[in-house]
Amino acid sequence: MESSNVQSKVVPVRSNYFRFKCDTPIFKYKINTEPQIPSNQIGLLMRILSKLRSELEKDLSPYQPFNFTIYSPQQHDEIVKEIDFDNVKYVVKIVPSGVLQMGPQEKEAMVFMGRFFKLLQQHLKLKQIGRKYFNDRAHEDFNQWQLTVWPGYQTSLNQYKNNILINVDSCFKVVRETTVYQFIDSLMSRYNGNQEKVKEEIVGMTVMTK
Repeated sequence: MESSNVQSKVVPVRSNYFRFKCDTPIFKYKINTEPQIPSNQIGLLMRILSKLRSELEKDLSPYQPFNFTIYSPQQHDEIVKEIDFDNVKYVVKIVPSGVLQMGPQEKEAMVFMGRFFKLLQQHLKLKQIGRKYFNDRAHEDFNQWQLTVWPGYQTSLNQYKNNILINVDSCFKVVRETTVYQFIDSLMSRYNGNQEKVKEEIVGMTVMTK
């Protein structure tokens, strides 16, 4: 039986996964209000915080609210703000409640990073359709087919061992340069006026206006 020397070597592999790294501590603040806002009226709290945005940005910019918690890299003592909203005077107290634990097993950290990363993407001023983002300013036109193609990408957070990874996939959006009426008219011609066939084609499609 012949033996052979098998040599192994490290093979570099590139992928579209990038490690999420946060070197800055993220401080947590509990939101208390007087009168108390019930947990099932989170929308009311968000509207009040929106009215207080300019005031809060003086102390905590940047910051990200989520439910009754505010996250910020800025460390601050208790903050108290008063505001009249819908004929009710609210006292909003922003109370320090510790530091966000950024380990991959921490569910709170995953939720925060997902929302924070989404917030960063919104500042890119791209067109969001579902979970995907497209750059309509870098479009490619195909006039002979009345089509425009937008380049874009989609992202997701994943956990692998002790790392939190961001997956970035490229994608494209094909946009028809025709009106809904023109499209329906072409379908009516194709299916000889069969409205059921036309309905099957258009139901579920997305319509965008300029």
